Amino acid sequence: MDSLPGHLLNKVLFKTDLRALAMLCCANTSLQSHIQNPSFVSEYYSQIKSSLLHISTYGSPYLVYHHPHGGSRSHKTKNSLMECHIFGCCSGLLLLFIDDRLCVTNPIRKKFRFLTRRDKRKQLGLAVNQLDRTTNNFKVVYIFEMANTDETKYGFEINAGDSWTCSKTTLTCHTSNLDDRMKNPVYLDGALHWLRNDGSIISFNPKTEKARLIKIDFPQGLTSRTLFAPGVNSLTLVSANEEVIYFYALKNILSDSKWVLEKQIQNGVIDKNIVSWYVEAYNGKCLVLRTWYDGVVHVYDLIDNKWVVMGSVPTWCDANRDFFLFTPSSSSVVGLDEILACGDSLRLIMGLVDGSLSEKGGEATC
Repeated sequence: MDSLPGHLLNKVLFKTDLRALAMLCCANTSLQSHIQNPSFVSEYYSQIKSSLLHISTYGSPYLVYHHPHGGSRSHKTKNSLMECHIFGCCSGLLLLFIDDRLCVTNPIRKKFRFLTRRDKRKQLGLAVNQLDRTTNNFKVVYIFEMANTDETKYGFEINAGDSWTCSKTTLTCHTSNLDDRMKNPVYLDGALHWLRNDGSIISFNPKTEKARLIKIDFPQGLTSRTLFAPGVNSLTLVSANEEVIYFYALKNILSDSKWVLEKQIQNGVIDKNIVSWYVEAYNGKCLVLRTWYDGVVHVYDLIDNKWVVMGSVPTWCDANRDFFLFTPSSSSVVGLDEILACGDSLRLIMGLVDGSLSEKGGEATC
């Protein structure tokens, strides 16, 4: 392969899955240099589509993975042997609670790190920052409320792979609970963001350890089916009814913040006869809706401007699901290694994601 012209070599490598690329990097130094070139990385990852992971909100031994090729056989299920939670995903990493411990893993590179915390508190966020063109680092942040009387005071604990440290940073603001309806914190532009019931947003930068409260109200007319999610360049609220889906982007995040209606589309898959349906996930490129009566997962591709069917949720799944749009990555991550033995549960999950990458199917992607 070393003798191939660059454009022909790229054609071959673009058809190679991430696990095989990682193995090539380990086996051949010249290919490693080519694969890690920023121009190749940018073009390769522009072709990778997100997959969909989902699991019971309350934890489950069953994790379902929809690879980005549609069809009736588009999902795989693994019994993880022990109860598992997914608390977040970012830049190809998963934050799990499995084998009675928190764990950060890159399923493609088979790298992982178990963290010392053993409880299942959900106020956790996963942040991944790029150190150079081939290497990232990660930090897990836990937000907690400190004793206070008339106001709410927040503290933060941070783990970069070795131990938990309590940040000297605290944030005191008017009282309002974190909004459980909006599920997980959103990581964008180096900061984690937690939405509160009154519409305000707590922002925390794990690198600088600076925290701030973004004082803002919800836009008028939000429906009960609203999702807090990352957009392409902004925090986003996706609000849907049976006819229209609205996308609100948060503008002027540093000062005079406001929600701006950036886009709206017709809801092409739901009608008034369907009572139970959910807005499940959004990443700026695609939107995922799920109908409860038949378990069908519908995806709207914002680039192609069309609805497709990604697959279906197994009938035995409960109604309360946590969905994650997950894009694999072969990047090296500081703090992940195999210094501790990988249990059967984690090995099954890594194999689930890795084994689905090479499957072929329909055209539904996101």
